[in-house]
Amino acid sequence: MPQSSAPESAVPADPSWRYGVYLFPLGPLSMLCSYGGLWLFTRATDAESIGVGIAAFVATVLAGWLSYLFAAIVAIALSMDARALRDHPTWNSTPWLAVGAGLVHFSGAVLAVPYLLSVPAIAYYVYRRRQHVGSGGGRGSAVSARDRPTLE
Repeated sequence: MPQSSAPESAVPADPSWRYGVYLFPLGPLSMLCSYGGLWLFTRATDAESIGVGIAAFVATVLAGWLSYLFAAIVAIALSMDARALRDHPTWNSTPWLAVGAGLVHFSGAVLAVPYLLSVPAIAYYVYRRRQHVGSGGGRGSAVSARDRPTLE
């Protein structure tokens, strides 16, 4: 007969929205690829290379749309993750601040400058989340620094 223990149900599960938040570097990288494709497109049109120009145009459009997609996924996942962790016993995130960072991150897909604000803010959120909630993967909550095994 399986027995359920009360301490396991006392700590809420780590929501899987974190996987969407971890995609935050892909938006700026896609934007950089889009800018690189645009640069290659202008060079190809100056050199009158049709094949390279078409490939660069396709890469520019695809990377631009991927930047929008990744930014939207991160913005939604960030707000949902902060909302899900609102009542976590070890970390009380601020959902409205996470939503603001997500909106700034999404606006970075249009103008690259907001990425300068949102990427460090989301990286800090991920760092603090991992510090307080844990890495997830069904292994429970975070382990304190004194309980971690050392290499010594």
